[in-house]
Amino acid sequence: MQHNPCKIELDDLLAWRQHATVVDLSSRRRVLTDLAGTHLSGFRGRGMEFEEHRVYQPGDEVRSMDWRVTARTGEPHIRLYREERERPVILVADLRATMQFGTRGCFKSVLAARALALCAWSAMANGDRVGGLVFDGTREQQLRAAGGRRGVLQLMHALCDSQPKLAPAALSGALKRLLRTVPGGALVALFSDFRGLDQAACDHLQRLARKAELIVGFVHDPLESQLPAAGRYAVQAADAEHDETGVLDTAASASRQRWSEAFEQHQAQLQRAVRAGGGHWLDLPTQRPLLDSMSLAFGRRRLAS
Repeated sequence: MQHNPCKIELDDLLAWRQHATVVDLSSRRRVLTDLAGTHLSGFRGRGMEFEEHRVYQPGDEVRSMDWRVTARTGEPHIRLYREERERPVILVADLRATMQFGTRGCFKSVLAARALALCAWSAMANGDRVGGLVFDGTREQQLRAAGGRRGVLQLMHALCDSQPKLAPAALSGALKRLLRTVPGGALVALFSDFRGLDQAACDHLQRLARKAELIVGFVHDPLESQLPAAGRYAVQAADAEHDETGVLDTAASASRQRWSEAFEQHQAQLQRAVRAGGGHWLDLPTQRPLLDSMSLAFGRRRLAS
């Protein structure tokens, strides 16, 4: 079934469930939340994952006694476990006006939504609770983390219901509010073109990466990194409320160089901010098949863990 490359569609997002195994969201850190689930926490106590033996101390529970080790050593020993905890996975979509653009493959907004759908299905299969934040320059939808299909579907409906406007919207404000609401120990996956990235936004990203496990997906179109061959190209706004046309002139070589340099500086600034906080970097160009990008990125994440 063919899907619209310029519009986020629910049927399209639902179909990505079959590819959820491409994404591995297993925690790279000890998780410190409070609900029973499938991720190892920093707490020691009763649970499913054996940690170590320890000599019995007054006050220890007798039911934790390991009688085999006690008999072998002649000294009372208990078994310690690392408790398993459910982890919230917060999936964040930037669907502002600059994301409503694409020259190859699909719009950046569509690619971001599909990547988030993959992460959501993977999180559900992993037993995580899925929450999120969708901001489009008009409004922000904060989604409380929920388990099972409920968490996944509320995110997908929010993605499909976004209403981006051409008016500029600050990135730093959304990141600041995200930083304030994300619980410690959560996993946060944020997909954006990061237009409007300033020092305040970089600072928020660094703090977010220290508070939670952060995955950043940099979504970009090939036209943003390199202008097409010298010439004059007609362009038109995709917003139904703004039927505007213009001309893109790429004849000047100096302009072409400045264009490419500006993209490289933007990408480098974002990478520094993410890596300074210990976050994980995903490169998501619109012209590359999403499964290829995600397989490559999450393969590197496993190797780096």
